Amino acid sequence: MSRFNSIDDVWMFLDSIPMFQKAGTSAANFSLDAIRAFCEAMGNPQDQFPSIHVAGTNGKGTTSYLLEKIYSDAGYKTGLFTSPHLLRYNERMRVSQQEITDQQILKFFRMVDDLLKEIKLSYFEISTALAFWLFAEQETDIVIIEAGLGGRLDSTNIITPQVSVITSIGLDHQNILGDTMEEIAAEKAGIIKERIPVVIGNISGSARTIIEEAAKSKQAPLTNSEKLDPQWNEGTVTLKKAGIKIKTSFKEPVNSWNIAISYAVAEILQDQFPVAETKLLNAIENFEGALGRFEKIHPGYEWYFSGSHNSQALESSLEGIRAIKSVYETVLVFSAMKDKLNPEMFNYLKGFKKAYFIEQEGERAAKFSDVKDDLQVELLDESQKENILNELKTELVIFMGSFYFYPIVKRWTENVS
Repeated sequence: MSRFNSIDDVWMFLDSIPMFQKAGTSAANFSLDAIRAFCEAMGNPQDQFPSIHVAGTNGKGTTSYLLEKIYSDAGYKTGLFTSPHLLRYNERMRVSQQEITDQQILKFFRMVDDLLKEIKLSYFEISTALAFWLFAEQETDIVIIEAGLGGRLDSTNIITPQVSVITSIGLDHQNILGDTMEEIAAEKAGIIKERIPVVIGNISGSARTIIEEAAKSKQAPLTNSEKLDPQWNEGTVTLKKAGIKIKTSFKEPVNSWNIAISYAVAEILQDQFPVAETKLLNAIENFEGALGRFEKIHPGYEWYFSGSHNSQALESSLEGIRAIKSVYETVLVFSAMKDKLNPEMFNYLKGFKKAYFIEQEGERAAKFSDVKDDLQVELLDESQKENILNELKTELVIFMGSFYFYPIVKRWTENVS
C-alpha cells in the first residue's frame, strides 16, 4: 500500500527531507550514483526527450525561461526544469509553460514509492527524477534543464543534451564548488559532453580558458555568444553581428548576454528545431521576465525584487536600479543566507537612501546580529511591516539578497493597496 494517498502526503514527505535552502550542503548529494540508479529503475526517462542543459553562476534561470518561450511560441511542446521554487513546488517543472499539476506529482510518487524506500535521494534528486519522468510521459519535443549547483556532480548531469550552455562564471557556493574562478569554471564545464555543442556567455580570462580546454578535450564545438556583439541601451538589445535590434522589458544590462546566448542556441538547433526569426524576436520582445529576476513586485508602486546574492548579480541589479534612479535615492530591503555574507557583498549594499534588513527562518538564514556591524541597516519585522510599507509607497524600493526571500516579500506586498 502506497504512503501517498493525497498530495498532502507528498508535501509532508518532501518537508521531511532536508532542503539546501535551510540545511545547506548537508542536504545535497555530490555523486551521480543514486540518481543514475533511480532513473535506470524507471526506464531512463532522461533519454526519452531532446534537451538543452543550462549551467552558470548567474543568468541560467532567465536564459532557461527565454529558451522555453522561444520554442513554445514556435509551436513546440516544451519542458522546463528550474530551481529553487519561489512560491510553490510545482513551479520547478513546466510543460508548454504550464506548471506540473498536483495530480501528476501524486501519480509519480505513488509509482516510485517502493523505489524511494530502496534508493535514498536528496530533495533535489527527487525533483530532478520527477521532472525527467514528467517530460518523458508528456512526450515533450524539447526540454530546457537548468542545472542546480555547479554542473559536474549536479543530478541533472545524467542527460545527454543537444546543446550545453554555460551562462557565466562568478564566485558563488565556494564551500562546494571551489575557492577560485578556475575551480568553479571546471565544475560548470563538467556538463560538457563528447561532441555536443557548447554555448558560453560573458566569460573571460582563465575561466574561459578552462571551459575552452574542456570543450576541446571532448571535441565539443564551442560558440562564444560574444561573437554576436550584444549591446544594451535602456532595454533595447542589439546583436550587432546579426544585425538585430530588440526592444525588451528587461531592466538589467546583463540580459543582453542572456538574449545572445538564446539566439546562439536557436541558431545551432535550427536544423533540428527550426524557429522563424520573426517568431524568435517576437518571443524575446514579449518575454515578461522570470520570477524574482528584477521583477516588478507590485503593480502600483516602483517596487522591484531581485534574487541577487553574489557580486556579479548584485552589480547587475545596481545597474538596473541606476537605469531608473540613483542608488542614494533608492530604499533597500535586504535579506540573505549567512554563507553569502562577505565584505564584498556589504560594499554593494552601501550608499542607499535607507536600508532595512529582514530575518528569515532556517539554519542558513542570516540574522540581524550578523549584519548590523557592517551595514547601516534597520531590522524590519512582521509587527512594523504595515507602517513601513505605507511609508515606502512613494519610494523606489529594491528587495534583494536571496531568492528564498521572495515568498516573504510576496506575502508582505500583495495586500498593499
